[in-house]
Amino acid sequence: MKGLLRVIDSEQMERLHQGALRVLETTGLQIRAPFLLQALADAGCKVDFARHRAWFKTDLVEKQIAAQRGRYRMVRSSLWYPFCREMPAGDVARPDEWSVDFGYGAPVVYDYPSGAYRAPTRQDQTEIIQLGNALPEVKAICAPFVCGDFDPRIEIIESSRILLRNTRKPGWVGTSSGKEVKYLAEFAALAAGGDAHVLRTAPPIFVSAYCTTSPLKLDTRSGEVLEEAMRYKFPVNFAPMPILGATSPVTPAGAVVVATAEILGCLTAATLIDPEIFYYASAITGEMDMKTTQICYSTPAAILTDAALHQLFRHKYGLVLNVEAGYVEAKCPGMQAAFMKTFRQMAFGCTVSASLPIGLLDNGAVFSPAQAMIDLDMNRAQYGFGRGMEVSEETMCVDLINEIEFGENGTYLESEHTLKHFRDVQWATRMFDRTYRKSGAALPHQEDGRILSKADARWRELVAAQKPMELDARFAAELDRIVEAAKAELLA
Repeated sequence: MKGLLRVIDSEQMERLHQGALRVLETTGLQIRAPFLLQALADAGCKVDFARHRAWFKTDLVEKQIAAQRGRYRMVRSSLWYPFCREMPAGDVARPDEWSVDFGYGAPVVYDYPSGAYRAPTRQDQTEIIQLGNALPEVKAICAPFVCGDFDPRIEIIESSRILLRNTRKPGWVGTSSGKEVKYLAEFAALAAGGDAHVLRTAPPIFVSAYCTTSPLKLDTRSGEVLEEAMRYKFPVNFAPMPILGATSPVTPAGAVVVATAEILGCLTAATLIDPEIFYYASAITGEMDMKTTQICYSTPAAILTDAALHQLFRHKYGLVLNVEAGYVEAKCPGMQAAFMKTFRQMAFGCTVSASLPIGLLDNGAVFSPAQAMIDLDMNRAQYGFGRGMEVSEETMCVDLINEIEFGENGTYLESEHTLKHFRDVQWATRMFDRTYRKSGAALPHQEDGRILSKADARWRELVAAQKPMELDARFAAELDRIVEAAKAELLA
């Protein structure tokens, strides 16, 4: 499939750009990171250190942004997995191969069939990592959970050890603590075998989205992590999460202006310090439900905001801005989850990129392995659609059509051509019922229950078949050394 739906045109991009520049010049940003404020002051910007506030000169912003144009091209899910190595010109970014996003550091696990929500354990962490090992579509396993078995001060470090002890395709274990960065950097170097290119472009284990806080703020913790991470030349991801009608204007255009100002301002400050680091951005926009005050992500206005941000940064600035397709309001598997996931992913798959997350529920707070199995089937269909169709002598098979004629000299079902190609082009769902209708009544909750039971059995079967990973003794000893060093400092 080629092309994308344009959310905004060139004139609208320029108006949004000018709006963000006016905000940066008139209101500025509140930045609770002294090293960034100092860099801006040294560059001639007006800075109020006591109020942690900076105002930006338009020519400086445009100069710093222009210098980053086209430098970093990887397309990711919002945090880590680079599922597309190069942003295609004038096209939606699709996975380079059949792959799905796996692991989001969820603080809650959803149990089926009990329907209970609970804090994940060390065993849950290990089992779901093993599930990722069992799925060839999972190219990188990010930490599935925030593990409730550990002291919060050391949980990130312990989860990193669990991940590296149980998989050879580690993704990220994110942090919001500057003190943890040096230990995650050691883990990353160990996992990457010291490969400097990997560490500069897509480091395993370490990730941090430097979340701006709408409206127009960068908080202390993000600043502390950023300062430490820049020492290691890790990629920098500025990630606003505007909430329409709550922390940003209720209109998508207004939310785009706020988020753009946040990203451009922070990026300007950081590039003054180190222009050689790779910079990109992410956006996860929600809207405030005025009836419930719940934050909702699977809505037209929220999706349009993220799509507009992506297209603005892509076409106006030459920067990658990723979106997160996995956030949906559905609390458990079922009709609502199926609709919201399909709507959100297909909308982004027409306007931005086709990342394919599995297992996530309740706005990123909950992971369900049964839902992951259902998502796998849904995503396989979406990947097949996005891959498009091949037109060649082999696929047109004109000779076979002339041979079969009117079905009197054989059928396509019997042909070698069908045997050769049906696995490549057909959607072989494992979860959904495509048998003939049976006599008697069909009750929706019973039919859905069969799908969920099948999904639950499937993930447990995959985990049970996994064998423990053989770990090099030196690698294991180095993991333990890093963890003990972190404990000595972080638990002091």
